[in-house]
Amino acid sequence: MKITSFISGVARVLLMNFFLFPLMGHSQKNVDCSSLQNGHFYSYPKNSNERFLSVRENDLVHEYNLEKRDSTLWKIDWSNDCTYSLKYISGNTRMEPEVETFLKKHKMVYRINNVTNDYYVYNSYIDKVSRDFIQSDTMWRHEKTNVTNTLLFQSIPNRQTLRKAHFSDTTKYAVVYIYRPGKITNSLGDYFLYFDNEPMCVMKNKSGYMFKLFKEGDHEFTSRLRKDSSSATVKVQYGKSYYVKSMINWGFFKGRNFKLEMQAMPPADGKMEFEEVDY
Repeated sequence: MKITSFISGVARVLLMNFFLFPLMGHSQKNVDCSSLQNGHFYSYPKNSNERFLSVRENDLVHEYNLEKRDSTLWKIDWSNDCTYSLKYISGNTRMEPEVETFLKKHKMVYRINNVTNDYYVYNSYIDKVSRDFIQSDTMWRHEKTNVTNTLLFQSIPNRQTLRKAHFSDTTKYAVVYIYRPGKITNSLGDYFLYFDNEPMCVMKNKSGYMFKLFKEGDHEFTSRLRKDSSSATVKVQYGKSYYVKSMINWGFFKGRNFKLEMQAMPPADGKMEFEEVDY
């Protein structure tokens, strides 16, 4: 399941206090997973152009990045027929320090929701199955002959990187500035923000991010926390910049004490507010 790739993409999210709120169990439909405990499985991660092979043999999983030729070794533990966890053992993949630290402290948990002759669909979690899954994806029983580039977005580490890229109205990507304004009171409560259902970043109090967007058209930015969610749709065009504001409002709301809010901002207002957050 392109484990290290997945963790690298959302390492910032996973290492922050996302589990501030209690998580509830989630029921599962009856699915026959008996044929999945051993064998060869292929994955083609969303928001990526990479391919992975996972070889399951008893209690071990050998994962190979077919593009970079890296490999990792994991211990697999099946808690029931359709739920298993993976714990990192070793590998030759170059990792960022925060990813390596995370892998030593946590395990990845997968719950299989649907099985066919060609693939299975799963939800992924950190440490245990909960109401708030991190991502949903697919593992294939055979290798695909045609693999399309599914790269949707890419993080921009700093403004200097963007300047060096000579971003202009002729560039074949757009730039989005995502931010959460700072609050002195009630500032806790971190939550995921998704781009077309792909985990993009975590919204902490007074935080901001920059991303390249590689697909034009209408795209949805969504914040989610427990049973609440809020979305803002942006019509993306190459060579343009966009500002999306995410907020959490505290108070008395139906069934909870908070309410999420997303808003696509006018460029002038968004630029001014983005300068006030920690990038």
